[in-house]
Amino acid sequence: MSRKEKYNTARSASDPLKKIGDEEVKLYSADNKPADRNRIPLIKRFSPFLILFCLLLVLFPYMMITGTGSVKNFWVLLFLFPFTEVNLFYADFAIWRYFSGKKILPIWIIELTFSVLVVKLLI
Repeated sequence: MSRKEKYNTARSASDPLKKIGDEEVKLYSADNKPADRNRIPLIKRFSPFLILFCLLLVLFPYMMITGTGSVKNFWVLLFLFPFTEVNLFYADFAIWRYFSGKKILPIWIIELTFSVLVVKLLI
């Protein structure tokens, strides 16, 4: 096989291929990429757990510095901070996946209930 045949790229524009060695690799442009139908836009993805997630990023350091809140021990707060943040984020994605992002009202009711409970326990 000659070098010219090995790198022959004379193909149609709708099926771009690039020859690398003995393998052909399909190249996608942004226009040809199929849309993900299960994807939820960011503004619709906004939920009480994500609001609480952002609030706790400010609240935990404040509680650590000032010593306010129901948890007074610095080391417990230091452990509780990443534990709470990760579990809230995980629970948010689990609830959204369970409802497939279609039933917004039940998602908000469930997450708002748990968010109020978490804030009540921390403050």
